[in-house]
Amino acid sequence: MAEKSENASNVMAFDALYTTNQIQKLKVLLPYIEPSMQKHLAVYIKYMELQYTINLTKRQSAALSGCGLSQPEKPDLKKLCRELCLYSTPEEIRQLEQIQNMLQTLETVQEMSQTMSAMQEIFPDMNMDSLFENPLSGTGQTGDAKDDLEKTASPGSPIMDMLMHMLTPEQREMYEMFQNNPPISS
Repeated sequence: MAEKSENASNVMAFDALYTTNQIQKLKVLLPYIEPSMQKHLAVYIKYMELQYTINLTKRQSAALSGCGLSQPEKPDLKKLCRELCLYSTPEEIRQLEQIQNMLQTLETVQEMSQTMSAMQEIFPDMNMDSLFENPLSGTGQTGDAKDDLEKTASPGSPIMDMLMHMLTPEQREMYEMFQNNPPISS
């Protein structure tokens, strides 16, 4: 529960920025008002918040942290997905989790790409494609993706073995899936 309230701080910051103490007092009083009048007071409170927000944005440009385009850091999209999950339906949560998994996969691919670039700088004369081939297995593919993956990631290919150990089980499964499906040619 503490994590949920901590992650909801952006919502609370927004609410605090675009309201007044007078409006907050009315919100506190709302449950004590006669039930037949509560809906009218609720509409009045929202109207006052809208009016205050319009006036505030006309007078000054208030920016919430994380919203500015001039920030030097990239936004943490995985954190954003976690925060959105607090206010999402189960289906939306599944979609946000898929986005988080895709972001993690992209990060892994980027790390692997950086590793390969570093290897090319260290060994400029070496053909990098040869590092991924197992010299004991030959160059032919068996057609069975699992067998091909085992040959590629065998001890005969230390770079591929190292890269495969960097992957999570889900990422390895995705790798196997892509190995199983031949590229689409146009």
